Amino acid sequence: MASPRPTIALVVGGLLAAGLAGTTAASARAGDGSPVATPPPPALLSCPARYDGTEDRPVVPTYDAPDGFDPGDALAPAQTPRRALVCLYAAGTNAEPAPPPRPLSDELELTGGLAQVATDLSGAPESGSFDGCGEVGGPLTHQLVGLEYPTGTVWVSATDEANACVLGSNGDFTTDGAVGRQVAKAVADGGWVVPTQGERPVCGATEAVGRAGVDSELVPADPVALWVCRVDTDVPGRSSGTFAVLRADRPRLLAALRALPTRAASGDLLCVDDTADRWQVEARYERGAPVVLDVTTGACGPGGVVSNGALEADVSGEVVALLRRTTTQP
Repeated sequence: MASPRPTIALVVGGLLAAGLAGTTAASARAGDGSPVATPPPPALLSCPARYDGTEDRPVVPTYDAPDGFDPGDALAPAQTPRRALVCLYAAGTNAEPAPPPRPLSDELELTGGLAQVATDLSGAPESGSFDGCGEVGGPLTHQLVGLEYPTGTVWVSATDEANACVLGSNGDFTTDGAVGRQVAKAVADGGWVVPTQGERPVCGATEAVGRAGVDSELVPADPVALWVCRVDTDVPGRSSGTFAVLRADRPRLLAALRALPTRAASGDLLCVDDTADRWQVEARYERGAPVVLDVTTGACGPGGVVSNGALEADVSGEVVALLRRTTTQP
């Protein structure tokens, strides 16, 4: 069902008061002593006490956009904000959403990655309709992102939902639900995720990947989980899903990968023949973007190749055996 055009909610209380306080033009003296008008200071960011939107009708507080930015052209300015505040409103589950209004449940000021905020939000694709969500159940959290600039503010509604299907909006421009996941990840990390390798397909989805250290180790630092999927187009049944590497196998797989002699990656693994097995291994961390490995057997190298996009190595029989076992577990 297509949604009505997202509306801008009028939020009363401290936010509105701050906005009204900023509407009185200050005066100053020019060089000849005559008074001149100066722009009012932008309203201070403050989380609204409640969120009145619904899953098919995102709303945002009123705001004065910064100079040169038209909210109908993009979700946020390409300019780096000087502050980014996230306001969270727990809304039950996507199967049984709590009715509005939803009270403020938490708030967080992001302290890192503000330049990436500008890159990701200003480049978010336009999407104008809500067609319902898929069947994956999970918690539902509405998020308001307040962005402060020298000459104004912008508010963005971005809902965290398991299917990433609830539209994001600044009141004029709407985008798909991926922005909700980005905001939720930033809240978990305390700062916006800054991927070193951009976005790429990972096990049927698109993710921002890469972190410091990928140019020195296939799997840098200490991941908290490893996930594996097969990407063979002709593999039916159980092995075509995404699987967590068993806890007992995780240190073995990490040790086997780190034991491989590496070299600079030569590019995409294009030397795959019909006999090759292909996997993606996603190393997830407590904070920050994951590292993704492409692994193939067959015609690439003596027994296959593994690559994280910056480094590659000839894959070993032990790595292949562990991946096969992971993707055929009951």
